[in-house]
Amino acid sequence: MALILVKFGIDHPIEKLKIKNAKEDDSIVFIQDGVYWNFENLSELTKGKTYLIKADFLARGYTEEDANANLIDYHEFIDLVEKEPKFIG
Repeated sequence: MALILVKFGIDHPIEKLKIKNAKEDDSIVFIQDGVYWNFENLSELTKGKTYLIKADFLARGYTEEDANANLIDYHEFIDLVEKEPKFIG
């Protein structure tokens, strides 16, 4: 199990590699410009559990209804950081 942090948009090749190589028990958190990955077909790109930082998503003009992944706040993000034994940033 690992926590994978994605903070760059869809034109960043390393982020795509991290997403693609995530395992089923990994958690992927999209933060900052990483929230733009929401509009890619994440279910085809990854097997990992996907989360969007709600504040970052809403700050870019989207609504909760636009989210294709779980929206979490920063407190829930900290819970994931503490829970996962490994971190990939």
